[in-house]
Formats: sequence, C-alpha cells, structure tokens
Amino acid sequence: MKTNFKQIYTSSGFSTVLMMIILMVMGLSLLISFNLLIVSWQKAILMESQYYQKFNQASSSLTWAIIQNWQPPKTNWYCMTDPNYHLKACIKKSLLKIDNYVLVRGEAKDFYLYTLTHFDNNRLIVEKGHWLDYCPEKKAIYCE
Repeated sequence: MKTNFKQIYTSSGFSTVLMMIILMVMGLSLLISFNLLIVSWQKAILMESQYYQKFNQASSSLTWAIIQNWQPPKTNWYCMTDPNYHLKACIKKSLLKIDNYVLVRGEAKDFYLYTLTHFDNNRLIVEKGHWLDYCPEKKAIYCE
C-alpha cells in the first residue's frame, strides 16, 4: 500500500509581518515620547538659564548702584544706566513709615531686585539684611 503524505503549508508569513509592524509602532511611540521628554527638558533648562541671567544682571545693577553718586531721592523713580555693561538702577524715597529708607531697584529687562538703603551725602548706605527680591511697598503701583 502506498500512502502519499503531502504536507501543505498555506501560511504566507502574515503573523511575522504583523509582529514586525507592532514592534515598529511600539518603537516609534517610545522614540516620540522620549523626544517630547527631551524637548520639555530643553525648555526647562532654557527658562532656568534665562532666569539666572536676569537675576545676575539685576544683582549686578544693585551692586553698581551702591557705588554711584546720586541726586537726593524723590517720590518718583530716578534711574541711571551704564551702557557698557547694560546696567540700570533706580532710586526713590520709600513710603515705609520707618527709618526714612531709600528704595533701590536693580533692573534686567522685566526682572527687578530691590534693596533698602539710607541716603547720605549723595551716596547710598546699605545695611545688611535689606536685600529683597520683591518690592516692599504696600501697593504694587508704587513699585512701577
């Protein structure tokens, strides 16, 4: 007796192709999410870098202001600039009821640092502990 065993292979590799597509989609989604993470880190680093640049510029403006000769302060801001180093500082009489302070503002674009000083003989006299990163006046309009 003669038996003819013939195996018929009808699979055409569809499952392999499907598995490759699934792996490629998973890999692509991982790459996209990693790219979004990198972009968000870059934005955070850029914002932090810009903050520190402005902070250092405003701090330098305050330090520079202390060694300048100023006119007697009035109730409005009076500003001086140093074009070589792009420094800008302003002074005015503080509205605080104690100690007859002069408010000094160091500027860097839209960033401000403040310090409270005393005015004596066209010079600003700084006391320790009066550096501020906010305006001490009661109303924000008096800081503008």
